Amino acid sequence: MLVLAGFTLPPLLRLSRVSPLRVLRRELDPLPASAWLVYGVSSALILTLLWAHSQDLKLTLLLGLGGGIGTLLLGLLGWGLLRLLAKLHGPLSWRLALNNLMRRPSAGIGQLIAFSLTLAAMALILLVRADLVDSWQRSLPDDAPNHFLINIQPDQVEPLRQYLQQQQIPFSDLYPMVRGRLSHINGVDAQQLLPKKSPGRRAISRELNLTFSDQLAADNKILEGRWWTAQDQGQPLISLEHQLARDLGVGVGDQLRFDFGYRAIDATIASLRSLEWGSMRPNFYVIFPPGGLEGLPANYITSFHLPAEQRQELVTLMKQFPTLTLLEVEQLLGNIRSIIAQVTLAVEYVLLFVLAAGITVLFAALASSLDERMHEGALLRTLGARSRLLQRMLGIEFMLLGAVAGLSAALLVELMRFGIYRQLLDLDYSLHPGLWLLCPIAGALLVGSAGWLGTRKLVTVTPLRILRAMES
Repeated sequence: MLVLAGFTLPPLLRLSRVSPLRVLRRELDPLPASAWLVYGVSSALILTLLWAHSQDLKLTLLLGLGGGIGTLLLGLLGWGLLRLLAKLHGPLSWRLALNNLMRRPSAGIGQLIAFSLTLAAMALILLVRADLVDSWQRSLPDDAPNHFLINIQPDQVEPLRQYLQQQQIPFSDLYPMVRGRLSHINGVDAQQLLPKKSPGRRAISRELNLTFSDQLAADNKILEGRWWTAQDQGQPLISLEHQLARDLGVGVGDQLRFDFGYRAIDATIASLRSLEWGSMRPNFYVIFPPGGLEGLPANYITSFHLPAEQRQELVTLMKQFPTLTLLEVEQLLGNIRSIIAQVTLAVEYVLLFVLAAGITVLFAALASSLDERMHEGALLRTLGARSRLLQRMLGIEFMLLGAVAGLSAALLVELMRFGIYRQLLDLDYSLHPGLWLLCPIAGALLVGSAGWLGTRKLVTVTPLRILRAMES
């Protein structure tokens, strides 16, 4: 309601200063400076609401700046495409349609941007919902682990390893897990040191799974510092995941304290690691050298790959080790797909309202220019133009506007998919050919139908009646 009030206030304020003569002449003064100020305040209000809901100033500014730049680029792209089309020679209806678009550039570009953003949002949701989890699965090797075993007790480690080897089931190493809470950073209480909105607070608000190992996993890479030597066994040293280190504001040489209820360990950071969370192998934020967690209770975790045709092995495995907990990745992915489907269904309903709003904006823009369009149409019909020519002209005008909006939306979606897949999720990216065909077609049909409904009056009212109404 605040945003609605902000954007409807400028035209309402203008009504109080419009003379009756200007109403009769159907003329309006340009927007005064005070109206532009109100629009600026309304835009700032949108950013304020974004910040209030996200509680992230950086994200809010990024969305605001990115949205502004993206809107500007879409407008320039649409204008360039329309200018390019205007150079193409065609029949009279084609030339008249392009002349109409070029004669009202502000209205045409505004509608083009609105429909481009709406189509892009809908297409992105549809593609990502269907493609995100599937793309991630395709990026995994064929023998990527698809089952996890947890709650493995120390006396079960060797029997389980022998069983998996005998059955020729490829598995990752069995890693010990000790749960501990990060309490102090360089001797200072972490709760007091980290700001409330710091991403590092996620690590201090819960227990972490810690492990010890003398081998660096194949998908781990030392970025700073060094890995263990034989002399480091039993020493209070740790290797820390580099993103967690960034969130905590620590580096090599800093000290972290972990509490285990009745015991605490002050450990010095010896190295920072990068790791592949999507490898489907056990990974840990914090690794101690062998002996670093001596005397603390631990259970073990492993993952393994089992083809679909060998699923009966799971029954035998669980009979032999009934206390273990088995997690099936396929079932988890099914749950993820179900959640994504529910969330995107809600978003798609919202986008339908956005699409309806875009069509409403198109009707409003047509209403504002309807008198001028009817006058031009009456003149053309008086000069000999037939109703069929006007219908073709209007159809081409709005279908071109929709097709250009769809083409712009396809480009925007591809850029966003590239950023999401390659920069955020590190997944394989490839162009989606169907997008470049469906978006322009959908845009042409939607905008073309709405434009035809909004301008039917141009060919149904006689020219004499229109001209007499204009004179009166």
